Amino acid sequence: MSKKQPNRLAQLIDHQAFAGSALPQPLANNMRLYIEATNEVKELLVDCLPEEILNTCWVVGLTSEQLILSVGSMTAANHIRYLQNAYLQVLTEQSITFKQLKQIRVVVAKTFADNYSSRQSSALLATLPKPSKANENQALSQNTKRTISQAAEHVTTDENLKKALLRLANH
Repeated sequence: MSKKQPNRLAQLIDHQAFAGSALPQPLANNMRLYIEATNEVKELLVDCLPEEILNTCWVVGLTSEQLILSVGSMTAANHIRYLQNAYLQVLTEQSITFKQLKQIRVVVAKTFADNYSSRQSSALLATLPKPSKANENQALSQNTKRTISQAAEHVTTDENLKKALLRLANH
C-alpha cells in the first residue's frame, strides 16, 4: 500500500515527508533547540561580543553544564576563550536555559553561509558536510533522483526551477 500523495497546496513539510526528504525527528528537535539557544546567546551577549563575532556564532552543542559554540575564525575563538568566565557569568545570571552552565567550548567552522540573511538558512547550511573530491563526479542515486523529481513536481511552482530540477534528475 503506497502513501497518498499530498495535493499541491499542502504544507512544504508534507511534500518533503512524501518525497522522503524530511529531517528525522530527533535531528529536527536538536536543530530547533540549537537555533533557539543561538538566538538567546546572541541576545544576552549582544553588548559583550563584537558584531563580527556575533554574526558567525552558533550553538552547536548544549547540555545543562556545557555550551559548545561555533565561530568563523581562530581570532573569534581565542577571544571567547579568553573572556569565557565573564561570558559564563552573564549567561548563568541572566538566563534560565544556561543557569547551570559550567563551561563554554569553542570550535572554529568556516561556513559558506555568511552572506545569507536568514538565521535558519545559515544554521542549516553550516551543518552540511562539504563534498570530498572523490564524490564530485559520482552519479546521483536513484533515491536522490526520485526525491529531486518529486520535489520538482510537487513542491516548487517556479517553472524554470522545475525544468532545471527535472534536467538534473534525468542527467
